Amino acid sequence: MTARRFKRGSPERAVAYVRVSTDAACASAAQQRVAIEAWARREGVEVAGWHEDRGEETGDRTGFVEALEGLVLAGAGLLAIASEDRASVEGMSGPFQFAVGQRGARLVTADGSGMPDGAHRCPTCGDPVEPWPRYPRAVCGICQHEGTDEGGRPLEFFNTSIGGGFGARYADTGELRDSHACVIRGVMCRADEARFGGIVIEALDEAM
Repeated sequence: MTARRFKRGSPERAVAYVRVSTDAACASAAQQRVAIEAWARREGVEVAGWHEDRGEETGDRTGFVEALEGLVLAGAGLLAIASEDRASVEGMSGPFQFAVGQRGARLVTADGSGMPDGAHRCPTCGDPVEPWPRYPRAVCGICQHEGTDEGGRPLEFFNTSIGGGFGARYADTGELRDSHACVIRGVMCRADEARFGGIVIEALDEAM
């Protein structure tokens, strides 16, 4: 089974996502839109499309699914939301960020909530990321999906079971690869199983 590979989107183009819950205290769709539009003007970002979900149910967010596809279609590098709580009823969850990163984009908030302060940056692309003390040289979610072998052939990494483990394979053919090494944006890296499951990739050297 081969993996679908997405290119990194433009940091000057965004897709906007609005979510309105049943909680009367939450910001209305119109208020969220105004906040995102103001952020886009301030940052000089073009909003290529708008998508919306209504309700608290996390398992039925067709608008979010459409927003992910919109990122790819528009070549957008940003998924913009009004505030952190609009990504998930429990805050900006890892799965949301991971899904956006898979499509070559970053999740950003119009009010800055939940966003990295810029003090720590991805060692391969320079995007601001939250520090991960256990893995100080970990690459960002977008770069995780840009790994290749030394010859430029695309790779993907995965857990071998629900309990963890590490596996690597070529993304174009599904052929297994017996190595933790990869190259991301000219930087030698090592992929491995993260402590509590999932995959972590850390940069080993500066750019080649």
